[in-house]
Amino acid sequence: MTLLQLQYFKTLAHVLHYTQAAAHLHIAQPSLSYSIKELEKELGVKLFEKDSRHVRLTIYGEQFLPYAERALSMLDEGVGVLQQMAEHAQQVVRLGYFHSISASLIPSVMLGFYGQEGNQNIRFQFVEAPSFDLYQQLKKGELDLAFCLHQDEELQSATIMRQPLYLAVPEYHPLAERRSVRFEDFAQEPVVMLDKPSSLRTQLDQIYLQRGVTPKVVFEVRECNAALQYVALRFGVSVLPQVPAMENEKVAVIPIQDEEQAFVRTVYFSWLKNRPLSPAARRVRDYITGHYTTL
Repeated sequence: MTLLQLQYFKTLAHVLHYTQAAAHLHIAQPSLSYSIKELEKELGVKLFEKDSRHVRLTIYGEQFLPYAERALSMLDEGVGVLQQMAEHAQQVVRLGYFHSISASLIPSVMLGFYGQEGNQNIRFQFVEAPSFDLYQQLKKGELDLAFCLHQDEELQSATIMRQPLYLAVPEYHPLAERRSVRFEDFAQEPVVMLDKPSSLRTQLDQIYLQRGVTPKVVFEVRECNAALQYVALRFGVSVLPQVPAMENEKVAVIPIQDEEQAFVRTVYFSWLKNRPLSPAARRVRDYITGHYTTL
């Protein structure tokens, strides 16, 4: 016995006309007749009897009708309850981002998103991690959406911003008072770098290689704050994006002038192409791509 059979039986029991009932159900009359015959076969009794002009319920049909109506009514009630729960339930979106945009971008996104009507029931599970870790978590389905610096064919990405890189030097370094520097000014300096496979490390390795310089790497660290701490302790300089800790550490932060604009990196907002997003995640994605995407 199927839900469709019960719906067909209920409609025919009220209309008592095969052609009209089939039209009401938007099905062909033979399909309705076949479904009723299969239901009668399963129940072992005749539910309808008809002559050349009329269709009427048998005593079995009359007895069965209230039960069928009650079952369908309870199912409709259950669907309504679930829809109401879904409308008012908290919906969680897993969003990843890396440290250097935690203060400059994420608060702005949250303020604007919650400022729109209908978003108050959506909550976020934030993951702050290095960009490569976010990229891997996104591909494994552990995140719904992520701001990261990596792209590949499995991801759909929108360009969010071009993030400049700066030279961080100890506060009393000879370059500390400069308003800007060029690569040649610090190419031979001891340098604190992020470890592999950081996208920033890959970018800097390519720059040094293209300029024909072997970097004097004194420390390899996992994240920007650690690099700043070693710079403050005078172990070397470091090329980094703007991060909140730069205001607290004893370092000077200097813009890098470069004709090829090599010291700029692109921030992407990404999600998996072949993994369906929840309605809440789609709402977040559409807001961010609608308000923050750049050409």
